[in-house]
Amino acid sequence: MSQEKDKVFFRNFSLIVGALVVMMVIFIIMARIFGVDDSAELENQSASVAERTAPVGEVNVAGAEEQAAPAVTEVAAAGDGDAGKKIYDGLCAACHGSGIPGIPQLGDKEAWAPRLAQGNDTLYANAIDGFTGSSGMMMPPRGGGTGSDDEVKAAVDYMISNSQ
Repeated sequence: MSQEKDKVFFRNFSLIVGALVVMMVIFIIMARIFGVDDSAELENQSASVAERTAPVGEVNVAGAEEQAAPAVTEVAAAGDGDAGKKIYDGLCAACHGSGIPGIPQLGDKEAWAPRLAQGNDTLYANAIDGFTGSSGMMMPPRGGGTGSDDEVKAAVDYMISNSQ
């Protein structure tokens, strides 16, 4: 009698599991047929997310002049008189115009006096090769940009002319 009850239980259990599998397959098929296609909305979301998370700027690596060519052309097209100001506004002002302690600010005659006493060649070399001052503040080579020597010198000349 016990074996007969076991057979009935396993038969009923198998029927229930089979019915659940059939129902699951039916639901999956119905979901595929009547479901919403999110691919178009997903593409719009992807474009929107990519636009909102696009980088604000880009990193230029020293020695990669081919990447810096458009900026160099733009600065060179500005003319010699304006090139130093353009470079200063685009790169140097981040430190030399922000009031960071230990960095000589544009127009601060007292801060620039000891530097000017060293001569333009020393200022050019420090700007091109990088320099760490007595305050511990570091000037990266070329101010962190990829400009040519002449462009860096033009920016230095602009800062000197506005700080004497």
